[in-house]
This record gives sequence, C-alpha cells and structure tokens, in this order.
Amino acid sequence: MDIGRLNETKNFAEKEKARAESELYRTRSRAKELALQIEESNAKARERKLELQSMSKAEFGDGGYAEVMQELNTVKQELSRLKLDVASALEAKAKAEKETEASRSKASSYSRSIEGLRREIDEANEEHVLVELARIEAEREFREIEAQRVAESAQFAKKMEATKKKIKDISNEVNRAKELEMKLEITNSDINVLQNEMELVRAMERKHQKNDLFKDAKKTVEKESECRSLLRSAEAELEAAKKELASLKEEGFQLMASMDVIREEMMHTAEESKRLKKLEMKTDSTVQHLNSKLLKAKSKLESATRADERARAIVSNLSAALQQLQTEVESANEEKEIVSEETKTIRMEIEKRDSDISLAEERLQAAVQELEAVKASEAVALKKLRRVAERTIKSRASLIPSSSSNITISKCEYDYLNQRAADAQVVADKKVAAARAWIEALKAGEKEILMKTELAKREIKELKGVEDRELCDMEKSLVAQKTLEEELCNWRQREREADISNLQLVVTTPRKSLRGNGIPAASRRAKVRRLSASSGVRHTRSPSFNLKKKRKVMPNLVKFLRDRKTGKHK
Repeated sequence: MDIGRLNETKNFAEKEKARAESELYRTRSRAKELALQIEESNAKARERKLELQSMSKAEFGDGGYAEVMQELNTVKQELSRLKLDVASALEAKAKAEKETEASRSKASSYSRSIEGLRREIDEANEEHVLVELARIEAEREFREIEAQRVAESAQFAKKMEATKKKIKDISNEVNRAKELEMKLEITNSDINVLQNEMELVRAMERKHQKNDLFKDAKKTVEKESECRSLLRSAEAELEAAKKELASLKEEGFQLMASMDVIREEMMHTAEESKRLKKLEMKTDSTVQHLNSKLLKAKSKLESATRADERARAIVSNLSAALQQLQTEVESANEEKEIVSEETKTIRMEIEKRDSDISLAEERLQAAVQELEAVKASEAVALKKLRRVAERTIKSRASLIPSSSSNITISKCEYDYLNQRAADAQVVADKKVAAARAWIEALKAGEKEILMKTELAKREIKELKGVEDRELCDMEKSLVAQKTLEEELCNWRQREREADISNLQLVVTTPRKSLRGNGIPAASRRAKVRRLSASSGVRHTRSPSFNLKKKRKVMPNLVKFLRDRKTGKHK
C-alpha cells in the first residue's frame, strides 16, 4: 500500500512538473510574441514620426497645425502605451526569472532527496547483508541440529537393541529357573513319597518282627541294608537337591534383583524415549519455526529487493528529471541572457525614440515659428497687395470714364490670375485628399493600437491566471513532495523496525542441540536456559542424554554492525 501511494504521488508530481513546463513554454512564447509586437509598434511609431515630419514640412495653415498637434498627442499616447507594454514585458521577465529560481530550488531539493534515497538504499543493502548472514547462520545451526538428531536417534536405536537383547537373556534365565523349580518340586514329592514308604516299611517291620524274627532275618538284613543304602542315596540326593534349591533360590533372588534393575532401566529408557520424543517434537517445532522465519525473511528480502528496484527506478527517474531540470535551467539562463540583451536594446531604442521625439518636437516648434513668421510675412504681403490693388483700382477708375462698366487689364495679368487660381485649386484638392488619407490612416492606426492593447490586456490576464495556476501547482507539488518524503520516511522506519525485530527473533530463538555422545556421566552440568524475561526455569539434563547450548554469534555481529552504522552517521 505504501509503495502504491508513493507511485501515485510520484506520478502526480511528474504530471505537475510536465504541466508547469508546458505553462513555462507558453509564457515564454507569449513573451516572445509581446516582444515582436513591441518591435512592430516601434516600427510603426517610426513610420508615423517620418510621416509627421513630412506632413509638418508639407502642410501650412491653422488647420494643418491643429492636425499636427492632434497627431503629436496621439503619438505621445501610443508611446505611453508602448512604455506600459515594455513595463509589462519587464514584469513578465522578472516573473520568468523567479520561475527559473524556483526551478533551481526544485532541482536542489530533488538532488537532496536523491542523496537521501541513495543513503537509504545503502542502509537497506547493509540490512539485507545482515538478514543474509542471519539466514546462513540459521541454516548452519539447522544442519547441525539435524546431524545431531540423526546421531542421537542412531545411538538410541543401538541402546534399544541392547536392552532388547538383555530382556531376551533375562527371560531365558527366568524360564530356566522355572524349570529348575519344577524339578525341585518333583524331587521333593519323590522324597516325601520315599519317606512315607520308609515309615510304612518300618511299621511293617515292627509288626512282622515278632512273627518272622527268625524266618526273615536274612531278608530283613538285606532289605535294611538296601533301604539304608537307598536312604543314604536319597539323603545325599536330598542334600544335593537342597543345595541346588538354595543355589536356585539365590539365583532367583539375583534374577529378581536383575529383573528389578532391568525394570528400572526399562522405565528409565521409556522416560528417556519420551524425553527424546519431546525433544524431537521441540526440535521439529523449532525447525518449523525457523523455516517459517526463513520464509518470512525470504519474502521480506524479496519485498526489500523489489523496493530497492523501485527505489532505483525512482532514483533513475529523478536523475533524468534532474538532468532535464538542469538543461531547462541552462536554457532558462540563456533565455534570460537573451531577454536581458533584448531589454537593453529595447531600452536603448526607447531612449533613442525619446531623443527623436524631443528633436521632432523641437523641429515642430521651429516649424511652427517659421509658419507664424511666414503667416506674418503673408499678412504683410497681402496688406501691401491690397494697398497696391486699391491704388491701381483708384488710378484705373480715375483713367476710365464713368459711362463704361468694364475693367481692362493686361493679358499677362489675366494669364497669371487664371494660372494662380488653377494652381490654388489643385493644391487645395491635394491637401484635402492628403488630409482624408491621413485621417483614415490615423483611424486605422488607432484601431490597431486598441486591438493590440486589448490583446495585451487579455494576455496579461491570461499570464496572471497562468502564474496563479503555476503557484497553485507549485504548492501542490511541494505538498505532494512533502507527503511523499513523509511516506518514504514512515515506510523506511517500518522496514527498519521490521528488519530489526526479525533479526532479534532470529537471534533470540532457542537453539537446542543434543550432544553427540549418549554416555551417562555423573559429572554433567545443568546449564540455565531463559525462555523469557519473566520465567527463569532451570532445565536439568538426564544421566543418559545431555543437551548442548551453543554460544550465539549473531548478537555480537549485530552489535558490531550497529556500532559501525552509528560511527558512519556520526
């Protein structure tokens, strides 16, 4: 989810950047168009100045003077408008310079963010190395535990076979003892029968002694000797049987003691087998836990590698954007220099135009003074002509008789008057046509100037709207960049915390391993194993099997790398 948000914010920032670049290009093109329009208006102003100068030289009279003054006022208004256009162009130039500075600040901020990303990538690589080392250590310990478990299972199988053989031997000895007991019982019963027969024989002898003392003396002596020999042999057999019974009883007691010992060993072996099964279950659970942790670590490593690849892609994109910004900054600097040169040339042209306008005004004033002098001389000449005409009229009236109503003049005077009237008519027609053309040109120029001013006002409004939009986009991009940096920091902190917790879990997992030899010994020590911070249970080892605790290497390695990191940050 965090990576998706980062991609969304990155795409938004790229879109905003592209939009700002397009708007910058539009503003630059409009500034160029305004500069071209200013040049065109300057050229038109020059043409009008030349026309005014020509008109001021060609025209005479009060009406021409008023028209010239009106044209001068219109030209001054156009010059003021041109000055306003130049000021607006200078303002647009200043805004473009501000935009270039803002793009430079953006480039510096992007470069800083790239450096931070590179540092974080290095830290992620170090954490990746730590996770790989922890994984290798866990695999090695898992292999050792598996080898020890296999060896201990083989030893346990050998011991079980030996105990089974002992049990078989003991069962055979028990069967033999039972057979001997049966034989003893049979011999005891035979001895009892013989004793009963001896008592009967003695009783019979006592009964028949009186009757057959003399008859059967020899027989009795023989029988007594036989019976005595039989009794002796029976007593010897009884004594041997008693000795055998005593030995058998002793052997039976020994067998019972050995059976008790075997039972105790069987109980002990059963307990040991249960304990071994529990240990196998624990080792299996630890192995499964380690496998799950390894899978989690692998998934996290894959996610970290993916994040690293995405970060590298982001860094490459940011580097490309930085290069583009640098090229744009260079082009903006070049355009700035060009605009500054153009502004210098425009200022020089404005100064030249001001000087030309001042010279034209001085010339106009001189022309007006000359016109006034010419008018005064014309008035004097007219007065003289009137006087001369009056004198001639009076002289002619005195010479001509009163009856005639016609005036006689010379032919040269008549021709002169006709030619002067025609010339005056032609000059008047030319003046009227020139005045009409000039009025139409002035009206067309005024319309063009009004159209240009309206276009300039519209462009100024559009530029202001574009600037406001650019400012809003800049603010949005800055906010998006801040949110992106915050999300990156949060994501990196989460990744660091998760990696640290995984490393601690991998380091602090109970790594139990059985010893290779299963020989019982009385001098084996009981080592303390703390399962948690609150419970401190002591696990004592059995006399047959002994647990072996390994010293952990990973905490020292983690401490070493942490010290190295802190040293780097310092």
